[in-house]
Amino acid sequence: MKSILKKISLLLLIFLLTSSTIACDLFTKQETTTTTQLTSEITTTITTISGTWWQTEVDISISGSYKTVYDLGEPLDTSLLVVESVNGLGFKTPISSDNYTISGFNSTTTGLKVVTVSYKTFTTNFVVYVKEASTISNLSLQVTPPAKTDYSVGEEFVPTGIEVRLVAEDESYIILNNSQYTLSGFNSSSSGTKTITVSTLGLETTFTVTVTGSVTLSAYYQSVEGLSGQALELGLRAIVSTYTYKSYDAARYILDETDRDPYNPNNVILVYTQKSVSSVWDSGITWNREHTWPQSLLNYDSTMSADLHNLKPADPSENSSRGNKYFDWSTTSSSYAPPNVVKGDVARILFYMVIRYQVLELVNKAPAVYEMAMLNVLLEWHELDPVDDFERNRNEIIYSYQKNRNPFIDYPHFVDLIWES
Repeated sequence: MKSILKKISLLLLIFLLTSSTIACDLFTKQETTTTTQLTSEITTTITTISGTWWQTEVDISISGSYKTVYDLGEPLDTSLLVVESVNGLGFKTPISSDNYTISGFNSTTTGLKVVTVSYKTFTTNFVVYVKEASTISNLSLQVTPPAKTDYSVGEEFVPTGIEVRLVAEDESYIILNNSQYTLSGFNSSSSGTKTITVSTLGLETTFTVTVTGSVTLSAYYQSVEGLSGQALELGLRAIVSTYTYKSYDAARYILDETDRDPYNPNNVILVYTQKSVSSVWDSGITWNREHTWPQSLLNYDSTMSADLHNLKPADPSENSSRGNKYFDWSTTSSSYAPPNVVKGDVARILFYMVIRYQVLELVNKAPAVYEMAMLNVLLEWHELDPVDDFERNRNEIIYSYQKNRNPFIDYPHFVDLIWES
């Protein structure tokens, strides 16, 4: 009877899991879904919602490296939990912990616990495991590999379909979201079988993918064909250092084109809030110019501070909140975590900056002037949030003005070739 009750409980948990949004959706997946919605809404409701319908909150999601395994009696730790509202375009905006509630956690008994997050009329769930102190050694990891396991040289890793499970001794399990484990070992800069390691809580499991073929670089990058490491870094610096300077003032009337809302040509998308607002420059009231690598850490150098690749339109209040914080998984008094949909964008901008300007360096500590952090986190974000069409279009428009390109948007595998070690 005890075994039957356990199986019934497990089936109920699996049902809850499948009806919940645990993993962070990738931007490309959301974009596909919301485009269909947009097609319908544009023809039926645009005349009645006064031009702001795409900003309406339609759901909430959770992400972050929050804790999933607890000892008996341990309180719930939400310090790294990120709760975000999702608008009609699929863009996400962080919600303050003061504005949502959490229920369902109970660490007085062992087992799986379904925790509910509530915000306005929206709810979502995540699952944690409460264990006896001596049972951690009896946990294991299981992984279902992603749908795509065959790659060409230079392709980016596609995590769609991967499922990572933390399994208890009694065979009950929780499905981890993609911020609760790390993937390492993927490198498409050369052909061969690649072993991908999944890690969390000191546990590991693996799966393999195959990389075949080679990459033919465009004429712009022909001089770095076959290079890697420092040789590639120096070669790319020589390429992107040939450019046309545009002033910081000029950026006011270029960013409205580089970051134009693909669904509303009169608007721009703000980098950290992902809101769509009027692109008309009004002296920084509606949006201002965000330095992804902060001006203060560029020592206010006029050339570096004006580089279009480093500038993004931002909500003035959010820009002020970010200040000159370095990037990391969570927002604290010294670090800042952008939305998942732009984590890769941020990483590739900073990779460009350190290649373009020899004086700059990416580090894994609190940065000083001419430094930015955290390199290891940025490398993870590059994999987590692959290059999308918004970035590619932005790269082309900047090239039309500034006459240089971001190599890591054109060839994402350059990151592996330079920072593999």
